[in-house]
Amino acid sequence: MNLKKVFRGCLVLLLVWVVSACGSDGVSGGSGKVTELTLDEAKEFQPNKETGFVYVRDSLESEEEDDKNQFKEIKRVAEAEEIDFYVANGKDFPQLTAEEWEEGKEPIKILDQKNGTLAYYEDGEMMEEMDFMYIDEEELYSKIEKFVQKIKSDYIDN
Repeated sequence: MNLKKVFRGCLVLLLVWVVSACGSDGVSGGSGKVTELTLDEAKEFQPNKETGFVYVRDSLESEEEDDKNQFKEIKRVAEAEEIDFYVANGKDFPQLTAEEWEEGKEPIKILDQKNGTLAYYEDGEMMEEMDFMYIDEEELYSKIEKFVQKIKSDYIDN
């Protein structure tokens, strides 16, 4: 009789665990997990109608220090807000030469967002983008936090 109760209790716990794991998409209910996207995965992100936050690292070496700070603060907010996010390396994206820029050639689009930005995609469509260009280092955490909370309010928690 006691063995039967223990078995039922274990079965109930297993079912609760499976249901909660299935319901977690990482966008809300994540843990701040970072998934690095290869160039091929970044190319397929939108066509595969993926959903989630994506940070595209800046391709310029002169922006490396800012990129490290931005990534660190995004990670802190992601952990605090319990969301997972993707990271694509802008250095891997095809770059135009100076001559191609002068000729007005269009760069090859990998994602809809620019380098050095955090964006939220829903079913492969970019819904919002946050550009770090004019944000002071002291404001990074609060600006990212507000951006994530707005996304959660507008798209995720509805």
